[in-house]
Amino acid sequence: MTSEDSSMEKLFRHPRWIVVIVSIITVFFALQIPKATLDNNNFRFVPDNDPELLGMKSVNESFGSQLFILVGLERKHGTVLDAEFIGKLRDFSAKLSEIPIVASITSLSSTDYLTGRGDSIIAEPLVPESYSGSRREIAELKERILSWDLYKGSLVSEDFSSTQVLVYLGTSAEDAGSPEVVAVHRSIKRIAGEVGFPDTRLYITGMPVFSSVVNDAMEEDLVVLIPLVVFVVILVLFLSFRRFSGVVLPLLTVLVSSIWAIGAMALLGVKLSILSTVLPVILVAVGSAYGIHVVSHYYDELAEKKTLNQEEHRALVLAVLKRIGNPVLLAALTTLAGFISLSFSKVAPIFEFGIFASFGVLVAFVVSLTLVPAIMIIRGPASKLPRFRITEMKPGQEDPLSGAIADALGHVSTKKRSILALGLLVILVSVFSLGRLVIDNVLVEYFKPDTDVVLSDRFIRDKFGGSKSVSLVLSSEEPGGVLRPDVLGAMDGLATYLRTSVPEVGKTTGFTDMIKRVNQVFNVDESPDGLKPRAEELSPRSGEGSSDDGLPSFGFGAVEESQAGSGDETLPAFGFSDFGAPAPESKGFAQGTEESRVAGSVPTGTSGETLSDAIDNLDKLALVALLDKALTESDGETRSAADLVENLARLTNYKGRAYYEIPTDPARYGKKTDEELRLLISNYLVLLSGDISDFADDPLEPTSIRMQIQLKTVGQIDTNRAVAAIRAYIDERFPKDIEARIAGDALVEGSLNRLVVESQLSSVAISLLMVFIILSVFYRSAVAGLIGLVPLSITILVNFAVMALAGIKLNIGTAMVSSIAVGTGIDYTIHYMAAFHHEYLATENKNKFLRRTFLTSGKAILFNAVSVGAGFAVLALSQFNILAELGILIALAMGTSSLVSLTLLPVLLMVTNPAFIRRPLPSDRKMETLEAGK
Repeated sequence: MTSEDSSMEKLFRHPRWIVVIVSIITVFFALQIPKATLDNNNFRFVPDNDPELLGMKSVNESFGSQLFILVGLERKHGTVLDAEFIGKLRDFSAKLSEIPIVASITSLSSTDYLTGRGDSIIAEPLVPESYSGSRREIAELKERILSWDLYKGSLVSEDFSSTQVLVYLGTSAEDAGSPEVVAVHRSIKRIAGEVGFPDTRLYITGMPVFSSVVNDAMEEDLVVLIPLVVFVVILVLFLSFRRFSGVVLPLLTVLVSSIWAIGAMALLGVKLSILSTVLPVILVAVGSAYGIHVVSHYYDELAEKKTLNQEEHRALVLAVLKRIGNPVLLAALTTLAGFISLSFSKVAPIFEFGIFASFGVLVAFVVSLTLVPAIMIIRGPASKLPRFRITEMKPGQEDPLSGAIADALGHVSTKKRSILALGLLVILVSVFSLGRLVIDNVLVEYFKPDTDVVLSDRFIRDKFGGSKSVSLVLSSEEPGGVLRPDVLGAMDGLATYLRTSVPEVGKTTGFTDMIKRVNQVFNVDESPDGLKPRAEELSPRSGEGSSDDGLPSFGFGAVEESQAGSGDETLPAFGFSDFGAPAPESKGFAQGTEESRVAGSVPTGTSGETLSDAIDNLDKLALVALLDKALTESDGETRSAADLVENLARLTNYKGRAYYEIPTDPARYGKKTDEELRLLISNYLVLLSGDISDFADDPLEPTSIRMQIQLKTVGQIDTNRAVAAIRAYIDERFPKDIEARIAGDALVEGSLNRLVVESQLSSVAISLLMVFIILSVFYRSAVAGLIGLVPLSITILVNFAVMALAGIKLNIGTAMVSSIAVGTGIDYTIHYMAAFHHEYLATENKNKFLRRTFLTSGKAILFNAVSVGAGFAVLALSQFNILAELGILIALAMGTSSLVSLTLLPVLLMVTNPAFIRRPLPSDRKMETLEAGK
């Protein structure tokens, strides 16, 4: 007895202990599964040391986290400005602010409006508490909204049929997939239902919403897909063996491996991602093969024996195990090669999938060679019943189907030139198609087009600024250095350029918007032609003294609160932070009391003067002259009525419109130098004594300022185009002594795209290399390794070609197809090479060995490809497009790999006639055992 026999005898001396030990471990891992948590936050998919992720974290540390949920409300009839809707919106905002994790709410009913009154700048609610929705109040509210770019496209749509509520969460973007954050999505839906908006449709989007929806869909997928793939495997097993044990034992193998793999993830604290949905399906589809090998050979041997006693039966089981151990090991190694290659990926879900899929395959292999034989020994001899087998038939037992398949494949193999030419054509077409392959991990494309979250994201893009964003941060080593007119002018120029010339940009909001608004309100009564130099710059007014910090005082200190009343003090003010932040509030529209000053014959218009009042003060000639000048200054091709009105307002300084700008011309502001303008802007910050921390790192002398750029893009290709435009403008127009950084979630998604490509290249290369080494070592020939790679390489190329031609993008899901195809498709190559090698050596008549090769392997390979492909095809029923595409592509890969192995591979072996085919293996085992094992 050899040492191998002795070890096996010892292992199975007490088979019940094997069952007990495996059962205890299985129960242990099963108890861990309820502890598993879901997390599909895209930011978790990127390594912690990724430059773009670090850049986003740096911006968040300086200006606060920008994790938010966007809530869109669309009126089916009417506008969002009627009193009933505003009342509901006020109630909705207040209730949302009570959610513990919510840091702030910005909505039409909660934001502030900066205006001037007398010698003061006042922050009061945009919508007063006493708002009744009268025609005059609606007109005044519209005028307020249109007076500041900050509101348009952020809080209200252009047609006033929709409004947006921004829900800021008090946590970082890296926690967007946590249970607490995900729960906010459900709370928003619940609160909206309780409030009962009249004839209104609700839209909710944002990174936390996608995480929430993915989690829900994952749970539904697991409930549906796992039973379906188990049913497919049961059906295949029943058709194969027609016996209860023939179904239960292989199925037991995959169930145990799935429980161990998922339980291990939960035990180690690895969060389940969207790709984890695939893990049980793959283990059921792939891992069942090992149990099938053991059971199939067991029944083969049993069919040749007469009645056996318990000891004889035990000896038969051990003999089967010894015979197929190495072939099954080779099958497991080649499958592991595909999955282990995924563990080299830097994309967390792909890495985790590679590790735990490999673990599951290893468990399935070990269980099939321990638990299954142990149960067979305990059970004793089984009755011999008629059955239909999918394994190869032995000589003299040819069945009609095997013969028909062998004859067909034999005829095809005679067309050597045609097969080689066809193979070359497939390779060339596939390579040519690679240029059309799109690499893009588009989050909204995970779902079907009619899914709520997809419709919501589209609504936000169409009506507002979009759900993606990047931040532009300008920094200077000198405190207050970023307040220089040339710096702020460049930032404001970029904002204008992006809004007018880059279609991917939906909205810009930044530090310059604050400065421009204060400049406008402060100079509402000045001449549109500019300010005259004053004897004493910014001298105190109304008896006010200088400010405490030694800076020149405006005479009215900081922004004052309206005395008309207080608004909802718990809600933030729009305009004092990114999309809004806390600031002084009050209620009631501004009541201008001063008469407007007139520059020449042109009225400038105060905050209390209406446009009709201003026109009444003009004679007809002056009015015509103003209209003509406004028309002249409009763009000849793109001018519109709105442009004409805006130019007219600027020409007359109506409500300070002429000064809604960054002060960059010293002479226009009665100054002599840019430094004086910088001091003027610095003093404006005194007026913005509210919280502007989302835009500046210091309230008075910032070293860094920020602008947020919202994107209407869907995929990374469009995002990259917008970012490229931003960088090009910065390189050409920005001061060289100022550091400009771009960061944000859109760039982190770009990193994910890059990592997906790197993962694809590395995993394919590693898996092919491992397969090459395994085949070369086994056959003692590098030629065997190279020939074995041909079917796999063609399968991978065809997979990419199909993706390119069908418009399927390369993303975190489809990036795994090639490696999985290598791990499973290699079985067909090894199976055929083993059969070809054995029959070539065993058949004296070389004219007949090829048919015998097809006879013993053709049906087995085709049936296995169909059963495994059917298991993966179940994923087509997933709610996720990327998993449905994954399942279809792998099923296609199984078909491609099996057909290439049965057509092109025989021709290559016959044409090249390599030495390893003519040389026996070093071991004494029969090659049909390898063939049967595969």
